[in-house]
Amino acid sequence: MKTKYLISILFFSLGLVVIGQTTIYTPYGTSVSVTKPDDMDSDDRDYWDDYYRNRHDDPEFHVIWPDPPLYPNLSSSMKFNCHGYAWHMYWFGEAYELNDPCVMSDTEAEKYFNDPSFKECTKPDADIWWMNGGSHSAVATDRTDTLKSKWGIGPLATHHKDDHPYTPVTSVTYYKECYREVSGNFTTDITLYHCKVNVSAVTVFNNVDLEIEYEDWLLIEDNFLSGTGTTLYFHPE
Repeated sequence: MKTKYLISILFFSLGLVVIGQTTIYTPYGTSVSVTKPDDMDSDDRDYWDDYYRNRHDDPEFHVIWPDPPLYPNLSSSMKFNCHGYAWHMYWFGEAYELNDPCVMSDTEAEKYFNDPSFKECTKPDADIWWMNGGSHSAVATDRTDTLKSKWGIGPLATHHKDDHPYTPVTSVTYYKECYREVSGNFTTDITLYHCKVNVSAVTVFNNVDLEIEYEDWLLIEDNFLSGTGTTLYFHPE
């Protein structure tokens, strides 16, 4: 798939920033429009690291794209924001999550739970916290009330749920990653996003449920046939 870039010029207080607009996809295949800005220089990144570190109690800032030897421990960046991180980047896994940074608006992020790649759930089951109607997105961790999120052009931080720049939090909606469910009779190729399994030359008989675990990208192709009433379930490993 070829990606088209629409280039526009925006002026920030930090200087001239070039924005590239492109399209990514939810796990259900819904198109999402995002931007890919150029980054700040190391001095500005260092400034914003210090700015937020001096205003918050005990966050853990995560080093991203270090610029050794002068600035080896920088976290702030303009290349992605909270929505881009929580809904898109995080799901590639820690080894790859910074490979496709993007800035995503709250209205584009809503596509992830409207199609629905994610479904609303209770707090204990949450993968993502949607705060104040979309003013901030944060990823749940395995520690109670501890989140991981990107603070605007500031740091990528692991932090307590009440220790971040988006307080006060007046409302939170919790979302959990969904099964990818496809029902029906299929005699043509299907392409799903954010999966890693290649399924080909397969026949599924009538009224049989096929469940597939995946990691990264998934492609169903080459004479894939399913019988009437068949339901396919795709979910993360």
